[in-house]
Amino acid sequence: MNYAPVRQMNTARHIARAAQQQILNKTGLKIELLLYGENDIAKTPERMLRVIAIALEMSPDCFRIKSRTRDISELRYIGAIFLRRNFPMMTLYQIAALFGGQDHTSVINGITRAYELINTGDTKFMNKYNKALNSVNLWLQKEVSGCA
Repeated sequence: MNYAPVRQMNTARHIARAAQQQILNKTGLKIELLLYGENDIAKTPERMLRVIAIALEMSPDCFRIKSRTRDISELRYIGAIFLRRNFPMMTLYQIAALFGGQDHTSVINGITRAYELINTGDTKFMNKYNKALNSVNLWLQKEVSGCA
């Protein structure tokens, strides 16, 4: 098994975190750097969140709204699940930054809650999840074939 790509990604993460810390120390600005391969330029976390929001007939801005209503919370839950699956190199802090600067523990809690809803078969959540899943799969297929 070739572990070189894993080491390269770990090295890149280390460099990105060091850069974030230096920028914070020198300027006081907190930034989040997202890492993804150069051949996946069109496939970005932001675009995936947009696809999910549109599939659920919501605005992509809803991810950043500080609200605990069921619709908005479930939108974030679904977004977090798909980001973890399709962008495994993203940190929880980076996902939280996409959700309006929430804490990484909120992302962990959201993913846990989403899996609980899936396991219990919550009908309303499963309908949303399946709509998002179908839309994301179509989007990924278009991205792979170069049609998007």
